[in-house]
Amino acid sequence: MKKAKKKTVLTKTMNQIILMSAWSFTMVVSSFLFLLAGRWIDVRFNTEPTFMLGLLILGLGLCIGRMYQDYTKIRKDLSRRKIRYPSQHIVKDA
Repeated sequence: MKKAKKKTVLTKTMNQIILMSAWSFTMVVSSFLFLLAGRWIDVRFNTEPTFMLGLLILGLGLCIGRMYQDYTKIRKDLSRRKIRYPSQHIVKDA
């Protein structure tokens, strides 16, 4: 029973670490999409860098904010269920 619970905790921990590492990809894709949307609006209304830069900053800000929320949630969760391994005592020969 204990072994199964420890394995579940380790799997959940790895899933959370992978989720946090996926944020870099999410940030790049969302920045690119917001940049393209801003460029399209700028060309359509002839306001060259205004919407492109504004939406780029908005996209980055939203991603960083959401990433920080996930980070704090995961940090709390990981600190609550720290995995305690039995300490290995090394016996020194006298």
